[in-house]
Amino acid sequence: MVADFTASTVPSRSDGQVDRAAQRLGLIAAAGELATTMGLVPWGQGEARGAAAWALAQWIEGRGGTEPAEARQAVEQVRLFIEQHGESRFDPLGDPDARSVNNRAGWRKGSGPDREWLVPPEVWKSEICNGLDPTMVAKVLAERGMLLRGGDGFQPVRKIDGANKRVYVVTANIFAGCGDES
Repeated sequence: MVADFTASTVPSRSDGQVDRAAQRLGLIAAAGELATTMGLVPWGQGEARGAAAWALAQWIEGRGGTEPAEARQAVEQVRLFIEQHGESRFDPLGDPDARSVNNRAGWRKGSGPDREWLVPPEVWKSEICNGLDPTMVAKVLAERGMLLRGGDGFQPVRKIDGANKRVYVVTANIFAGCGDES
């Protein structure tokens, strides 16, 4: 009964955490259905299962979807950093009259949907991805089109102030959403 409940209520490609929660709620559903069959509770057949399915749906909605929590956190953390510091800590490229920013986190170029933030590896690791695995963050963002890949990894080479530098390139898609497909 638990396996049937899990198979029928867990959306495909869900994180393992969702599957484990469904198993626990499936156990509750099975116990409720058995109690109904034995006449121990006044519920109709299927009510316990329906209640457990509703609880799972509410839990999934409350956690923000079926993707791994770490992936959602990665997107949210990078988005927050750019929201907080997008203009104040990123030097504009291609504007020789712009004043240099204090405590630079990188560079920015373009506007609107073409906007990009170029982040040196040290800042990516120590500030933007603080507390997270920087490679995992880069992978999650690249899979969602929020980070441009280089030919050999996550850091394409860009010309900045006349020199070639490897940087992480975050695109304006960072503000498009978390990409949860549930």
